[in-house]
Amino acid sequence: MISKTLKDMKKKIITIEDFIDKEKSVLKSKTQRLTFPLSEEDKNIIILMKEILFALDGVGLAAPQIDINKNIAVIYIPETASLLRNNAKIYPMHTIINAEYEPVKDQGKYSDFEACYSVKTVCVQVPRYNAIKVRYQNEEGAEISTIETGFYARVLQHEIDHLDGTLITDVLTPDCLQGTFEEMAKLRRESLTEEKKILFDKLVKKKNLKQKD
Repeated sequence: MISKTLKDMKKKIITIEDFIDKEKSVLKSKTQRLTFPLSEEDKNIIILMKEILFALDGVGLAAPQIDINKNIAVIYIPETASLLRNNAKIYPMHTIINAEYEPVKDQGKYSDFEACYSVKTVCVQVPRYNAIKVRYQNEEGAEISTIETGFYARVLQHEIDHLDGTLITDVLTPDCLQGTFEEMAKLRRESLTEEKKILFDKLVKKKNLKQKD
C-alpha cells in the first residue's frame, strides 16, 4: 500500500449529518490502534490534524472527524480558552495515541457547554466526570498514565469518546440542556462575567469569520 502524502489527505471535517446510515459511519466506529514507530502516513495525519485544529481555533480534534479510522487525537488549550473556563489551564498542542480513560467515580460529574465539529445541528450541556484516569502514548510511543481534572479532563473525554465511536449526542441524559449553537452560545454568554463576555464576543466573531473563509 502506498503511504498517503500530506497533499493527498482530506482537510474537510465530516459530520454525522452527512451520513444516511449513521451507525455505519466512521464517526460511530471504534478506531484502530497504532503501532510504533509511527509510519510516515501516520506522521502526516498528525501534522494535518494539528494544522486543522490550529486553523479552527478549537481545543481538540480526533482522526475520525477527518474520516480517518485511527486512534489519534490532538489537543490544544490556548490562553483564550483557559480564560473562559473557571477550571481550565493552558496546554500546548499535543497528540494522544491509543488513548483510553476510566472515571474517578467518587469525584462526581458536572455539566458544561460543549459543541462538536462533527455534530452541526445541536450544542449541549454535557455531563462529564470531574476526574479521570487516562492512558495514552505520545508520538514517540512513550506510555503515559495520569489522573486529570477540570476542563482538560472534559476535553480528553470528548476526544477519546470520538475514538470509541461515541458522540456528544450519545452521552446525553433526559435532563440535559440542548439547543442550536446560537441558542446555547447566548446562554453561555449570560453565565459569564462582564469582562469574560467581551472576550467571548471576540472569539465568537473570530470563529464566524473563519467559517466564512
